[in-house]
Amino acid sequence: MITKQKILDQIYDDWGQKPQSNICAEILNYLLLIDIDHPLHITYGSLRKVINGNYGDSELLTAVQYLCGEGTHLLEAKFELIDNNDCIDIPNSDLNHARATGQLVHPESGELISNFEERVYIYFQPSPLVKNIH
Repeated sequence: MITKQKILDQIYDDWGQKPQSNICAEILNYLLLIDIDHPLHITYGSLRKVINGNYGDSELLTAVQYLCGEGTHLLEAKFELIDNNDCIDIPNSDLNHARATGQLVHPESGELISNFEERVYIYFQPSPLVKNIH
């Protein structure tokens, strides 16, 4: 059984007294309070609000990367293409291919998007693990 305390212990074991420990704990509390049965679109900006802007961007970024990693895997990174005010999900594999080749194939039109880095944004969703925390 996965408990909140076990996850917090792991976070503090990994980060010690660094700001990332508190950031991860605050994000964990947030994830346990929201209704994850509905599709969520958690942005970097919304995570900044969760921590009340109390920490710098570099600390928040490393904490989010940690929460997406194998150690805790509380968040899943997702990507979307903003196209004429439409948001289209981009599979990670497509984005990896685009980064390697410099071009992204539009998932609906099939057209090449050469300036995709300017139009693709990251967001996060709670991982399935969050639902099982007691």
